Amino acid sequence: MSLSALYYHLVIRTKNGKKTLPEQHKAGLYGYMAGIIVKRDCTAVKINGIENHIHLLIRVTPSMVFSDLVHDLKLGATHYIKMHRAEFPDFNGWGKEYAVFSCSASDRTRIIQYIENQETHHEKVSAEDEMKRFCEMAEIDYYEL
Repeated sequence: MSLSALYYHLVIRTKNGKKTLPEQHKAGLYGYMAGIIVKRDCTAVKINGIENHIHLLIRVTPSMVFSDLVHDLKLGATHYIKMHRAEFPDFNGWGKEYAVFSCSASDRTRIIQYIENQETHHEKVSAEDEMKRFCEMAEIDYYEL
């Protein structure tokens, strides 16, 4: 067995960044997404977001194909939302793109706190400015998801 600690900070947006994920119904959706992650033999360390995007800190196995996990998450979350259509009446899909950043185990606590405080954070910083900062820190060119 290999020893590994592979952490990824994933951000997925709703289609066109529309606010279609009501605050009062997010717990069920996040629980469902955590179940998908567990079924892929990974760990959902933390999930939280606001009405137009979700942050996930995920510990993955070395053999995980990350794009497959994101595909399963979006597909599964869409299924959950369709099953609970009354709770998500305006949801019309996920953005085509996503953002993912690797992080070290030593950064885990800081990232968990950041994800936990999404609502407070976005009172001060827009989602677009947040993504620009992430891309700058990761030294990648920003474009709107």
